[in-house]
Amino acid sequence: MTMDALDDPVAWVAAQPAGDPVRQRVLEALARRAAAQPAGALRERLVARLVQRSQIEPATPPASRPARAQSPLAELVAQLQPAGPELRNVAAHRRTWSALRLTRRMAEVSAPVPEHLGPLNSQVLVTRALQQLQALSPDYLQRLLSQLDDLAALAPLQVPEAADKPARKPSAPRRR
Repeated sequence: MTMDALDDPVAWVAAQPAGDPVRQRVLEALARRAAAQPAGALRERLVARLVQRSQIEPATPPASRPARAQSPLAELVAQLQPAGPELRNVAAHRRTWSALRLTRRMAEVSAPVPEHLGPLNSQVLVTRALQQLQALSPDYLQRLLSQLDDLAALAPLQVPEAADKPARKPSAPRRR
């Protein structure tokens, strides 16, 4: 163990040649930890670990990865790349249609709610929540409504619960 490292570990690490930045940060953190300790056995062990870590050669990065066959998704992306402007137009129209759908939905929701329902009625609460959400974050509201549309489209595909239950087992014969 060198005397310089034991006296001032932070300066000792700063004087070392810089290599891998991650390794350098680890050494600096260990040096700060050792410098914070009073003189004694714990500080000597931390400095010994610091010196030991500084002498370990950094691992060499792995050689380039071997070429693999393209995944089906990568092939599809490669096929769609030449059709760039058309896809941008489709995306622009999709945004327009979703904005129009959001406007229509908010008009449906913003319809006057009868006053006699009371303040804790679910229809009143949902209407208020959606109106406040539209004021705070229209993009979030648009995503929420599109997810609700998706769930509503999946609802008819759901198997009824009665079909999931097994048929009733026949009862055992009665004893006389």
